[in-house]
Amino acid sequence: MAEAGNLQGADFDWRSSPLFNFCESSDWELFRGYAELCDKSAGSEVWCEGESLNLLICVVTGSLEAVKKTPGWGKPIILVEFMPGATVGELVFDEAKEHSTTLKVVEDAQLLILRPQAAASLLSDFPETSAKLWRGAALLQQLRLRQANYRLATLF
Repeated sequence: MAEAGNLQGADFDWRSSPLFNFCESSDWELFRGYAELCDKSAGSEVWCEGESLNLLICVVTGSLEAVKKTPGWGKPIILVEFMPGATVGELVFDEAKEHSTTLKVVEDAQLLILRPQAAASLLSDFPETSAKLWRGAALLQQLRLRQANYRLATLF
């Protein structure tokens, strides 16, 4: 990761993210106290396909894309683009599982990052807020699954 800073300069619209769907402003303020603000340059990678790295990321500015290797095609495909307001990493956040895609920075990005140690502290210190975030992560996964089903159906 690039330089981490405090979140005072972060202009993240938390109300637009499904992750915070069940949260109130007080929950957002608690989350901000445990997350880091990091800058990433265009062209860099946040994680690589097959890597075990569990980070929960909120895109403040810039854009990211999830890229998947395609055996037999000889080139990777872009599965999804993440714009400001998006949340990434909820599928592997609970455990350090291998990522199924590479997460690349397309445009210089400012990211809010919740690392596992900070998430454990948040859970211990504020279990009700953590429960709301886990519900939001489940909602986010549900929305992504529906989107994947729709995209798959359009192929046939």
